[in-house]
Amino acid sequence: MNKLVAILLFSFLGAIVYAQPGNDVLRGPQNTLPDGVVDGVVVEDEVPVRSRVEYEYVRLADYAQSWRVFSRIDAREKVNTKLFYPYDYFMDDYDFPKSRQAINTKGWVRNQERWSLWTIIANHIILGDLTVFKVSSEENPLIEDGYQLKYPIAQKTKDDFFTNPKYKTAISKMLSYGSRGPVMEVFNLVNQRNEQVLKSGNSFDEWLDSLLNSSSVQRDDNNISEWDELSRRDSASLRASWESVAMDMPLREKDAVNFIKSQDITAYNIKEDWFFDKERSMLDKRIICIAPVGRYIYDEDENNKNNPDYTEVDRFKNFLGINRAGEVVNASGEPNQEQFVELEMFWLYFPQLRHVLVNYYVYNDQNDAYRMSYDDLFWKRMFSARMYKKTDQYDRSVEDYRYGVDALYEAEKFKETMRTWETDLWNY
Repeated sequence: MNKLVAILLFSFLGAIVYAQPGNDVLRGPQNTLPDGVVDGVVVEDEVPVRSRVEYEYVRLADYAQSWRVFSRIDAREKVNTKLFYPYDYFMDDYDFPKSRQAINTKGWVRNQERWSLWTIIANHIILGDLTVFKVSSEENPLIEDGYQLKYPIAQKTKDDFFTNPKYKTAISKMLSYGSRGPVMEVFNLVNQRNEQVLKSGNSFDEWLDSLLNSSSVQRDDNNISEWDELSRRDSASLRASWESVAMDMPLREKDAVNFIKSQDITAYNIKEDWFFDKERSMLDKRIICIAPVGRYIYDEDENNKNNPDYTEVDRFKNFLGINRAGEVVNASGEPNQEQFVELEMFWLYFPQLRHVLVNYYVYNDQNDAYRMSYDDLFWKRMFSARMYKKTDQYDRSVEDYRYGVDALYEAEKFKETMRTWETDLWNY
């Protein structure tokens, strides 16, 4: 009897966990369907709802030797394909969801059996399950030390994306790219007088009355249509522009926004510690944080374009995406003709990300009957990563002092050094 009660209680709690906010999104294939339909030969385990398996505890006294290593998981390597596929894309009328229930509505077209790593990350950033860390501080954007996880975009609750406009704006710029909208054309009658219409501290209606009664705006036969458009208090675009800009800033048209899709991601950079645990007598590896990598062009600034040390990049404006034809395009959708650089978009704390990855399946090219989670893939290190930086007195990347094939040899040389150290430890 007690056993039966325990089983029923466990099932009830499982149902509650499955119904929690953030768990109401599709995370894998559905094998059992209504009306007794089974999509397959056997009844498989449904989408799991489980937590990560904790790492083995390591005492400081057993932490004999360690190295800080940065590696790149490149999308061009065939073994890494399962991390970047299947691709997703966005319909022209898509906009960020305004509630949790709207996250699966039309517009964001995703595979219904498996998701790419980027699709998972973007989905759960919106749901508030992941903390995003910026690549640099606002005070000094030229120093990109975000891998130290010092610059989080703080959130108070998991619903901040839907309830906190400031947080939503910050996150939206991490998940999309575009160009800033031009000054609203309705104000050409003011701009002809070399003036700009700025947002004031009054309400929208008070601001509009003050603007129409000011000497800066005059109605004549040449601007009747613009005057009429400006006079309409119910103009949604005018009100939206007024509400979106900061104080004393000119009103602008809506920004051109493109949503970053999985095809736009070129790699993932990981920061990890390689260490020797004396208690287990083994060389182990732990991923500390991970960052999606995208293509960017540098700001077009005449004062800095010839300065080799000028590396500031506006990640919203200068991101390069991939169009349906497979071309690299800028925020305006035009094919990019300039040289670009691959940089981290933001950083994520990997132990936190594991809570999400453990509930998503990854493609198994050997056996469809064995479904493996993304967490299993990273735990078993079933990916290829090329080291591009390690602990160094001068804080250099490998490519700062080795080029081309020599950089690859340098990375392999470092791995061989660690293997030799481990072997020599047990030879006297």
